[in-house]
Formats: sequence, structure tokens, C-alpha cells
Amino acid sequence: MTTKTILIFALLLNMIVGTMASAHPGSGIVVDIYGQIYFTDTGKGVWKIDTQGKLTYIPASRFHWMTIDPIGYFAESQKSFGEYFERVTPQSDKPALIMCSDFPLVVNLDGNIYYADTRPSSTKIIRRTPDGKESVLAGNKIFQFISGIAAGTDGSLYITESSNPNANTIRKITMNGTVSIIATFIGKDSNNLPLETVPSYCRGLAVDSTGTIYVAATGSRSVLQITPQGKVKTILQESSPWTPTGVALFHGEVYVLEWHDVTPENLEVRSAWIPRVRKIGLDGEVTILATVSR
Repeated sequence: MTTKTILIFALLLNMIVGTMASAHPGSGIVVDIYGQIYFTDTGKGVWKIDTQGKLTYIPASRFHWMTIDPIGYFAESQKSFGEYFERVTPQSDKPALIMCSDFPLVVNLDGNIYYADTRPSSTKIIRRTPDGKESVLAGNKIFQFISGIAAGTDGSLYITESSNPNANTIRKITMNGTVSIIATFIGKDSNNLPLETVPSYCRGLAVDSTGTIYVAATGSRSVLQITPQGKVKTILQESSPWTPTGVALFHGEVYVLEWHDVTPENLEVRSAWIPRVRKIGLDGEVTILATVSR
């Protein structure tokens, strides 16, 4: 395959990914210090699962990405701020939930939002402070293909990136802007791929205290575990009609946001996309915590 062909293929892949993102499964799932789970529903808003398993609707915009701000650095922000962002929780409430309309985002240990500006004319990782100042942490044309971002316990950022049409790459970005590759892997091919994806397509990710990464491998309907040495292991394999788009961690357990397949004619019908949350326990047992009913 020539370099020109690879670039064309990559652009086509980005169009596919962009189509999927606009239509409309979200990948935002977070857990607070009490074990309460919050997740995005791009047909409705945001939902909370409390520690007793009760599912409660939280009015919010139907955005794709969400992060949790445990300390509340952005708790006093305006409801809508910075063009792309929305504070979901009431003003002054801590922790604060922050959503983004267009780009993956995370609140890091330093109290700043980091988001991936994936527009072809920009392609940067941007730092936004609570007082609204923005600066560029790193810039690279491959950032156009970012579909997930998370922060590690050392403050480094981790991203899922699919500039290679045949594989997905997990990269680490330190706070001085150094970018390195943690793992590159080819998705499991399947005759039953989720709509508008390719096997290597990944979405949300999370990182534990040891540097182990958990990734929603959306195109392969699976959840992957990646060691700091780059060893990849499948810890959950889905079957149609469900596919994972986001993951979160709490006390060693993995929480997975999944979406029900839609038919091609319902691709742009937001209410047709139905989310659910499952948990992978410490013993590997998988349980359903909640499924949203339409």
C-alpha cells in the first residue's frame, strides 16, 4: 500500500468515525468517590446509577463526551462555557460533571481540562484552566483521529488514536508535551461489526494506578486491558447487538458503557440508540447495572 493510499484510507476512516460520532452513541462514563456512576445518553442527556442501583435522569445536553472534576475546579463555571463545554451539575456542587459537544476531554490532576481538538485545521491537545486560559500542550496531525482521552495517576494523558486505517494506537502524552506509543494493535475482524465502524476502532479509555489501561474497542465489540509494557488482553467480548464505547474504573472494578445497535435507517434517530452499563467485578463476573428504557 502506498503512502498516498494510506492517507486516503485514513481520511475515509476519519469520515466513518465522524459519522458514527455524530450519530450518536456517547462514550462518557465516570464514577465518583462514593461509587456513583454517571453516563452520557445522546438520546436524552445524563444518567446516574447510585450505590443502591437506582437509575436517575439528570437533564443535560445530548453531548458525546463527559469528564468528572472531583475537586470542583470548574464548579463555579457558567452552565455553558468555552464554546464547547457544559457544566452538568448545579453551580458550586462538587464533584462537577463537565460535558463536551465535539471533543474528548478530561479534567487532570492539575485541575485543568485537557481536550483533543480534532478539527483537521487544528489537531492539538489543548489545556484549559478554570479561569478560561487556553494553551497548546502538543500538536500533531494524528490528533485528528483521537476518539478517547484519559489521565493517569502521574498526570500524563493517554489517547486512543486511529490514524493507521488498519490498527489503533494508544499513546501517552506527558505534561511537557512528549508523545510516546504504549501499544498498537489490530482489531479482531468480524462479519458482524457495529454500524459505521472498522475492527480497529476504539473509543473511551481509563488508566489505573499501576498504569494499566482499559479500552473500549468499539469496532471489535470488546474491552481490552493493556499493561504498561504494551501487552494487550481481551477482558470482555461482546456479541451483537451490544458494543462498548466507554470505560471507567472504581476500586479495581471496570464499568462499561455499551450501546444497542441500530438499523441503518435509524442511524440519525438519537432515541434509537439505547445505552446500558455493565460491571466487570474483581472476580471477572460481568453484571448488568442498568439499561435505559425508551
